[in-house]
This record gives sequence, C-alpha cells and structure tokens, in this order.
Amino acid sequence: MPILNDLSSSLTPPAGTLRSVLVVPVEALRAGMYVADLDCGWAATPFLLHGLLLDDPEDICTMALLAQHVTIDPGRSLPDALAGLDQATLYDTASDVAASGAPADQRLQQYRDQVQRSDGDHASRADRLALGWREWKQALSAWLGRLFSSAGTRPLPAAQRPDYMPDDIALVVYPLPEPTRTALPQAIAACKLAETALERVARDLAAHRDTDMAALQAASETLAENMIRRPGTMIWAAKMRDKSNRMYHHGLGVAIYLTALGRQLGFQREQLADLATVGLLLDLGKMEIDHALLDKPGKLDDLEILEMQTHVHRGIEMLMATGVTSSLILSAIAEHHERVDGTGYPARLPGAALTIFGKMAAIADAYAAMVNPRPYAPAYAPYEAMKQLFAESQSRWFAPLVEQFVQAIGIFPVGSLVELSTGEVAIVVQHNPYRRLEPLILILTDSGKVTLPAPRELDMLKHNFSVAPEVLRISTGLADGAHGIVMQDFYLRQA
Repeated sequence: MPILNDLSSSLTPPAGTLRSVLVVPVEALRAGMYVADLDCGWAATPFLLHGLLLDDPEDICTMALLAQHVTIDPGRSLPDALAGLDQATLYDTASDVAASGAPADQRLQQYRDQVQRSDGDHASRADRLALGWREWKQALSAWLGRLFSSAGTRPLPAAQRPDYMPDDIALVVYPLPEPTRTALPQAIAACKLAETALERVARDLAAHRDTDMAALQAASETLAENMIRRPGTMIWAAKMRDKSNRMYHHGLGVAIYLTALGRQLGFQREQLADLATVGLLLDLGKMEIDHALLDKPGKLDDLEILEMQTHVHRGIEMLMATGVTSSLILSAIAEHHERVDGTGYPARLPGAALTIFGKMAAIADAYAAMVNPRPYAPAYAPYEAMKQLFAESQSRWFAPLVEQFVQAIGIFPVGSLVELSTGEVAIVVQHNPYRRLEPLILILTDSGKVTLPAPRELDMLKHNFSVAPEVLRISTGLADGAHGIVMQDFYLRQA
C-alpha cells in the first residue's frame, strides 16, 4: 500500500503502543476508520456485520444519524484516516511500552503489519453485498421494525445544525417513516380532516360568522403528527383528494410540503403544526379576489397583478381578526411571496430581512403551484418542478433550503408518475431510505404506454440487486395525467 511507504515520516508513533479501542464523537468519523462499536449498539443499525472499515460516505451519514459516539480500532484503520485525531490519544502510555521491551522501530513495523492485515479481513461494502439480498433484507427489516416501534426523538447533534438556523429553534432527529402501504388509511383520514377544517373556516369567514380556529389547529396538529410518522404517504394521500376547489387543494398541498421540509430540518412537533397551519391558510385572502381574475387563463395586466397581490394583506387582516397572534404563522404568510433577491411582494424584502419560515413557505407554495394545473399553465412533473427550483435557487429561493426540500420530498416523490428505462410508466409507491432512485413502484403500462390489465408491483432495489436481465432506472418524471393515466384509480387499489 503506497500510504505505508511514508508512514515513518507522516505518522511516526509517539512512545506508546497503538490502542485497539478509542471512543470518538461521530463527527470525527472519516473514510478509512475501522468502527468497532457504536453507542447505540449494532442492533439499532442496518449494518449486518459488527465491525466496519468505513469506505462509503452513505455509511458515515447513517452512523451520524444513529449514534453520537463510536468506538474505533486505530490498529485496523488506515493511517491517513487518523491524521485528524490527537496523536497522543492513539497510543497507550510509555510505561506500558517499557514493560514490553519493544523498541520504537519494532513498534512501527508492528503498526505497519497490523494495517496491512486489516486490509484483508475488514468488513468492506463488497463483503456486505456478498451476503446476498435475502440476508440483507431480513436484517434491514428487523432493524426497521425496531426503529418504528421505538417512540420519541433525539436532539440533533450540534455539528449537524445548519448555520442559517436561528438560535432559538431547537432541532431534533426523527425516526425513519413508516412503510407506505400500512399507513395509507391514517394519512387519508388526516388529509380529509385538514381540508374539512379549512373549508369550515373559509365558509365562516365568508358568512361573517365566528370562526372556530381551534378546530383548524387540531387538524394541523393531526397533520403534523402524521407528517412525522409517514411524510411520503401523506403526499400520496393528498393526491387522492378532490381537486375541484383549487384553494383547498393548494392549501393542503402547501401544508404537507411545508411540514415535510420542517421535519427534514428537525423542527419540533409544535412548530410543525404551526407550519401546517401556514400552508392551509396562506391563500385565504384570495377569497376576496374576483373569481374571474383567479380563473383567468391568460396573462394578467398590470392592474390585475396588483389586485392579485393584495391577497397577502387581505389574508393577514382576516387571520388577525379571528385572533391569530402567532408570529411564526403571520410572518410566514406575510412573506410567502417574497423572494431572496428582493423581487417579491408585497414588501420586496431582501433575503436578509426574511424569516426562515417565510423562506420555507415560499418554496413549498411555489412547488405546490407548479405540480398542479393552473388556469394559465399546465402542471409540471415533480422532477421538472424540482429542476426549476434548483435553477432559481441562487436568485428567488434560499439555496440551502431548496436542497433540504429536495431531500424531504425526493426528486421523484411518493405518488408521482415516472417513466422507466424500459419505456413503462409507473407510480412511486415507497422510497428506499438508502437508494432514493430505486424505490418500490407500481408499473401501470407496457413499454408502448398501453395500460396493463393489472398493475405490477416491483421493488427496483431488489430487481437491480438480483441477476436481472437489465438494470432498471427511472428515465424521467411525468406530470399527473400523462398518457391519459388517471392515477386516483390506482391509488384506490392500493389503499
């Protein structure tokens, strides 16, 4: 190994024997370190072998999510991986060496021999894959079962906290979501409850009656709880709702996307409920805009644009009249059409003047609008909408939040239509937590886009892992309704 040739000059050990056990914070992990144990125990992880030479960034990220401290074996780690550690901590005391009588050059050779031996017996990624799909799936299923059965969260490690996050927001790490299939009925019920509560608020405001905001708050809390447990399933369930009333459907969509982003960032339950409320209510002011203007298929003139923009102030006034005082809710709604380059409305605020909640609401609102048909524009495929957000992330949107939004929703979200490398069309049913581009799918058509008599379920990860005729890939995302596919029919078959 070339790295060993320079060992004597770059990592000459101090007077002591190399430790076989050293506890380090998970933030100190580097490729080439041999992990002997984790503070959460191997049973709480998806790793099959108890002992691992890190050679894959995904493994490091997984450990960072599950553990706070790990035990490494310096003797089985690659020398360069240890360069960032305090060298004095890597060795036992000099008195121990004196007792052994081993001279310094012999200790150096022992270190070289130990590293070379570890190159042949460590648990590499290839070793794990060689165990076969069945064993890997069984171990992963057992780990997921333990994870889902354990309630609660843990604080986000300080080293993983984004530098743009306000100091007064405490962040947590949530467990992995529940499987989609079993969670669909609860998700459908939560979406229906939220949409019904929004409809009741709008009806009461239009009739100038007292508004029951407590019911809406309860619906938001239910929405947040479901987003914590099953975010992908909630996105799928929202697609099953009636789209005839654009305001209600858009509000539900923004609530789900915004809460998904908050979950990804680690916002706690109470803040997620407030974000759900923001999504449901951010377009409430459009109730006072002429429907002919809202439904106009062509481009708006200057006066019509100004009139449309008044919905932000109108909505804020309506909410304050009902007794809403939350600064998070009011600021996010007030800022959801502002842009970080200062070109938004109503106040043309620059990014530095916007709250993180306003920046988040702007991204979720824009995405929800793009993936649904509007009077003046057809629906984007989710994949194309994500590309649009990325293209404008240096001007209109706060770029780090766009990246987090993609992580939260996925390039190909659950419930979205995709075209496969075979030409077949499928629905994404469930994400694979470690291979987001190889999800569980439901194939709807053949390669000629002819609808199959019965949909065919396929786990892309399992298919590609096995000795398949060809590796299956997602070629592109499709908009709802592409190739005449009515997706609600297939959703209901899976419910």
